Formats: sequence, structure tokens, C-alpha cells
Amino acid sequence: MKFKKILPIILSCILLSGCWDKVEIDRRNFISTIAVDAGEDISKEKVLKSIKSDEPFAERQIKKINVTYGFPDMSMLVTGKSALDKYINTDAYSMEDAYSEATAKSSRDIYMGHTKLLILSSNLLKHKDTVKEIIDYMQRNPNINRMMQVVVSDGSAQDYVKFKPMTENSSQYYISGLMDNSKRNSRIMSTTLNELLILLSENGNALLPRITIDKGKNELMLTGAAIIKGYELKGYFTPIELLDIQLLNGKFKVGKKVIYVDGHPVDYVIDGYTRKMKVVEEGNKLVINVNINLEGQISEYYVGKKILDKGELQRLQNNFNKSISKECEKIMEIAIKEFGIDPFGTREYIEKFKPALWEKIGNKWDEEYKKISVKVIVDTEIRRIGAVQ
Repeated sequence: MKFKKILPIILSCILLSGCWDKVEIDRRNFISTIAVDAGEDISKEKVLKSIKSDEPFAERQIKKINVTYGFPDMSMLVTGKSALDKYINTDAYSMEDAYSEATAKSSRDIYMGHTKLLILSSNLLKHKDTVKEIIDYMQRNPNINRMMQVVVSDGSAQDYVKFKPMTENSSQYYISGLMDNSKRNSRIMSTTLNELLILLSENGNALLPRITIDKGKNELMLTGAAIIKGYELKGYFTPIELLDIQLLNGKFKVGKKVIYVDGHPVDYVIDGYTRKMKVVEEGNKLVINVNINLEGQISEYYVGKKILDKGELQRLQNNFNKSISKECEKIMEIAIKEFGIDPFGTREYIEKFKPALWEKIGNKWDEEYKKISVKVIVDTEIRRIGAVQ
């Protein structure tokens, strides 16, 4: 009896619903890359604020941002050839306006559900109000792929869409491939749009991969991380500093460290890693205690040096312990004192494991965080020394 009542509803859903916005695949431009630059009118804040909210014809041509949409040439795929990148460039006052302008310049429907890469220029990130508008658009638009990777470019972002790498037909696939190497090299990081939105919603701070082009060598490279605080670019971490940060925040995977012994470099490849962090009160200030355990192998030393000689292996381990500890403590001091950012998960640790402490200092967190002290203890174990002795 119940089934007879439900059956008409089911049939109605089947018969009355359908693909109302159907677009043939050969009539779409599948956007692979979105590059956003600062427009020529981005600094005219007084002019923009002078526009009254009830003023007619407010949708005027204001070049606040410059947006480039990169996409593969689908006609090349039909013929069985490799798809080369094409692009549409627009000036606009907002991301939605840029989409409308791009639609007017394209004979095909623009689809952003498969977008793999978002490039934000360093010049754009100097204007936090515009960045907030772009982030809001990304949050509200349900048609945008939130798993796309986000990077910060040195110079114009559209130059990276037009860049032709030596080993790939598409700059998007080349950059994405570089960031995929973060699984094998902790001097490289990868951040998705979804991760960025979460970080910015929590405290307006984030680290994003930084890319640059060496025009002399025609090379595109990942070079550390851009520091975003309050939706604004504040500075950069080098690849070496980024590796230390990932050691401290628990995201380290694989990497190497080096010390010099008697003028010779000793490379230590790290393939095992654990990290424990505690935050305690000592007097009137907080102290972060970080314990890092590393395992790995010596991959290079010096012919004639016997690592297994008495005390030599322990001496190397002790030197790595001191060197890495000092590096990590220095990086934490820079992040806390100079930039006032927390890429280590300190706030999350206190909120989760020390609720009474957070209730006490939560209202004055920024002030307390700048006074925090750090102590990093590293325990290095050299498990392997290579095939030759």
C-alpha cells in the first residue's frame, strides 16, 4: 500500500527531471588554469568608494583585475594530436564580471568544474580588499573545482599561462607535476583551493607555493612559499626554510639535510620522521616544545672517510641534531616575531588539547603568541651508510 503511494512520486521524478542545461562536449572550453593579475585601476580606491550604492549604471568599465583563462584546444584532441594551451584574457571589476567578459569573447561555453590551477600574482596580493573579493567569489561559486592547486607567481600571472615548458605541452600540467613532487621533496609544497579557504577562514593566514620564471634559461621553478597574512602578501620562505617548517608542522614527507665536516658536505637523506609538540605555561608566557625524530641514510661523504670508525657515526648524528635544531628554532622565531603567523598548528593544539588554557588566552591570542618561546629537540638516527665502505 505504501509502495503504491510512493510509486507516482518516483515516476514523476524520472519523467519530469532531466539535463536541462545540457551542452555538447565539443561546445565547451574546459578551463584548466585561472590566472589573476592586478588591473590598472586597482589602486583607485577613492574613485570606487565614491560610487553610491543607489547610483544607476554602476556596472561601468573598471579594470580592477585582469583574468586569464587557459584551456586546451579540444579540436587537436579530435584529430588525435596533443592539445596545446589557448587562453582568453579579460579586464574586469570582479571575478564574475571577468567570467561574463570571457563568455562574450568565446564561441563556446566556459566550464570551470575541471580547473586544475589558480595562479595569483604577487602584485595582486598587495591589495587585500580585492583578494577578499576574489576569495569570496571562490567560496560562493559552486561550479569551481575546490581541489585545484593554488600558487603565487612572481610578476604577471598570465605569463605563466603562456609559458611553454620544454617537457610538457601545457604549463598547467607542468606546474601541477612540479607540485606533485612535494610527496618526494619537502622543499616543495602543494595547497588546494579548499585548504586555502579553510586556512583563510580560520585566521586569514596561509602559506602558498611560489613560482618564478628564469627568462634567461627559459625555466619555470617552484621556489619556496609565499606568506599570506590578513589576505595580504607579507614575504617569502626559501625552499630550505619551507622544509624546516614542514618538519615543525608535521607535514614533512621526504627530504635531505646537509652539514659540512672538514670542508666536505655530508648529505643526510631523511625517509623516516615523527614529530610531537607540546605547549606549556612557564611563568607568564607560553613555551612550545617540539620533539623531532629522524631516520635516514648518508648518501654522500668523502672517499677514504670511514663512517663506521669508532665515534664517527655518533659525531655525525650529534652535528645533525644541533644543526637542525638551531635551524628550526630560528625559523619559528622568524614566523612568530617577524611575520606573526602560525604555520605550526600551535593554536589548533591549544584549542584541542588545552581548552582551559585557550579559554584563558583566546581573547588575546595575537599578543600572547608574539611572546611565546620555542625549544626544538632533534634526535637523528643514521640507519644506512650506502653500499661502499
